[in-house]
Amino acid sequence: MKTLKIKLLASIPNPDIHFKNADKRMEQLIPSGEFELTDSNPDVLFFLTGGSEKFALEQISANNFYILIGSRHDNSYASVTEVKAWLNNRDIPSMLLDEEDAGTAVVLKDYQTAKQALKNLQGKRLGLIGQVSDWLIASSIPADVLKAKLGIELIEIPWNQLPHYSGFEASGAFLDTFSGEKHFDLTETAQVHEMFADTIRKQNLDAITVECFPLVQKESVTACLPLAKFNNEGIPAGCEGDLTAIVAMMLCKELTGVVPWIANTNKVTDDACLFSHCTIAPGLVSGYSVKTHFETGKGTAIAGDFKEAAVTIFRFDNKLSKAFLATGNITGRPKSDSACRTQIEVKLSGDHVKMLREKPLGNHHLIFPGDCRDLLQLACMLLSIDIQIISNY
Repeated sequence: MKTLKIKLLASIPNPDIHFKNADKRMEQLIPSGEFELTDSNPDVLFFLTGGSEKFALEQISANNFYILIGSRHDNSYASVTEVKAWLNNRDIPSMLLDEEDAGTAVVLKDYQTAKQALKNLQGKRLGLIGQVSDWLIASSIPADVLKAKLGIELIEIPWNQLPHYSGFEASGAFLDTFSGEKHFDLTETAQVHEMFADTIRKQNLDAITVECFPLVQKESVTACLPLAKFNNEGIPAGCEGDLTAIVAMMLCKELTGVVPWIANTNKVTDDACLFSHCTIAPGLVSGYSVKTHFETGKGTAIAGDFKEAAVTIFRFDNKLSKAFLATGNITGRPKSDSACRTQIEVKLSGDHVKMLREKPLGNHHLIFPGDCRDLLQLACMLLSIDIQIISNY
């Protein structure tokens, strides 16, 4: 866990009186080994008294994000409020916390997690096998934007640079994962898995996204199950070459340890949304089976029941400037033959339904178990990515 750097702020005269017990106050919020007091480049500005605004400004850089902590003691909150307003006027991102609020310790822990996750993304190598599918007209991100915003290096790998999958031995680990399947011969699919695994090893990749339709159209074998297995193992693996989806999958994995499911938006009603896709990690579903790929009727795909009832839904735009973030509850797990194989219906708020209808950021959305809003909100704040809210309309 990254150590938080904290700057104590107090006005004169006699600031030492206020500094004396400040570290003990911080230990009520953060374990002692997880923060350090500093005089330069702080993450947190801890206001001990009023009149400390000018000392705060000496610590601020326009390119950073700051946690501001105030309290009811010694006009601290008066000072932190003035600084918060100053930062807002200059579009310098910050968050104001109350020392006495019971939730402040949770926010600081989430902040540590989010900051470490973004640090972990620096230098990650993302492999794009093939191209972004030509129908994903709102889901391609230039390599320089990925590098500048997230520190992710895009490695483009044309299909014609890969050896044919038939030259690989069928992956025993892959076949063991789907050993219960009796209706399909998965030998070729296991060879495809090993071709991707070999590419990941040789290119030193941390994640992949695959333009999958050329494979199924030419060879009648799909990437769905191999990608599902990679996701299950903690290696983010997306389909259709969707760059906005895969980079968000990489972020979610670093934040939560879980690789979310990439899903189509199939229908939006007045209070719910139907999602479906074919590459969900087996660990996220129960009672799964193997079926054919939906659009082509060829190859194989995974169909299962999403285990959890509560889910988080997330997506970036293709400029990495906006994000959609919502939570909901699964109200149905349909088995329609006219959609991708794993399907869920999620109840959403009216505001989120309106955003999906009127201001969607694209088709694919990421879905993962539980409520991860706080972590994702903090990560977006650190990245200066605006989360869509209804007041924008």
